[in-house]
Amino acid sequence: GAPPFLSTPDGSPRMTEPHRKPRAAPEIFQIRLADLAPGIVPADAAPGTPAFEQAVIMHYALHYAAKGWQALVTVDPDYVRVLAIPQRGMDPKDYVLGLLRHGFLEDALPILQALDGMLEDPEITYNLGICLSELGQVAASVEPLRRCTHLDPEHSNAWVGLGVAHSRLGHGPEARVALEQAVALDPANPFARRNLGAVLMKAERYPEALPHLREAVTLDREDPAALFGLAQCLEALGGDHRREGDQACQEVIRRFPEHPLAEMARTARTRLAQANLREAVGGAVRGDAVYYLRDALDRLAGMSAAEAGQVTLEIALLGRQGLEINDPDKRYQLKSLEGEFSGLHLLCLMHAGIRRLDPQADTGTGLDQEYAMAVAMRGGA
Repeated sequence: GAPPFLSTPDGSPRMTEPHRKPRAAPEIFQIRLADLAPGIVPADAAPGTPAFEQAVIMHYALHYAAKGWQALVTVDPDYVRVLAIPQRGMDPKDYVLGLLRHGFLEDALPILQALDGMLEDPEITYNLGICLSELGQVAASVEPLRRCTHLDPEHSNAWVGLGVAHSRLGHGPEARVALEQAVALDPANPFARRNLGAVLMKAERYPEALPHLREAVTLDREDPAALFGLAQCLEALGGDHRREGDQACQEVIRRFPEHPLAEMARTARTRLAQANLREAVGGAVRGDAVYYLRDALDRLAGMSAAEAGQVTLEIALLGRQGLEINDPDKRYQLKSLEGEFSGLHLLCLMHAGIRRLDPQADTGTGLDQEYAMAVAMRGGA
């Protein structure tokens, strides 16, 4: 599962959007107190005094204000740290959150790191962690996200981000604890629900995962990952849950046809249908499949290789939408072959067609045993 979106100052999720990149890059640097240029502070202002600190801050603030920039300056016992942004009157925090909202993560990262060293601000720390995670530095994201949960224990999105980071790193128990805390703090957080369900599924705790995934789908109807996660959980639970799992897969395909998960949903539908097909006869040989496979072998034997390949391809393309192989009704027609066919009949035709092209191919239909029997009964392929 993906981490939560970067957030606005009020903590609400916000999608990234295209935007023109700022023309001038911020300036971020630090100087040792001992290396400050003469004349920046009065001679009678000793380091560590309020007069010294005020003089340093005013020097850099006025220097950048003359350029039309806004500067954030901090003074500690050893260093002066400066973050200057090229827009007068804009708060540095607002500036960096604007970069994040518009997707400029690489530009935002050094500013976040600078601000994180200057301020104890949970929102800055949170966004630093998420930014690192989104840029592939998942291990580095754990420390700021954990620190954010200490600064603001009720920051549910920080707990989500921490849980997702642990999950990506393979730390299952830590991920579950963080995500359970996120759900406890904000039961209506769809990211927390979806990611907790995913972590529980990784641990094969499917009955516990199911209610969280159902709730994630209810909370965010436009999240294909939550919907497909629900389908996967229902498939894993098996039995009577498979029909609902197939319906969830169909919804993914219908509502998000261009999403990569749609193709995974099509594959899942085939697995679900095969499981139902085998379960219908208690795991025994399907006599109807043997009959259809014999018919398929007879039909294909009278075709050229090109004709057989065309039939096989048409069925495979049709199957991407899901064949109802457990429905005995003849509800399908092909352009390349006359007649009306049931879903199982078409599956058998495709299996036989693929085996004609490559006798060793894994067709993914689960009909190898029935095919071997049909070949033996017919006296050869």
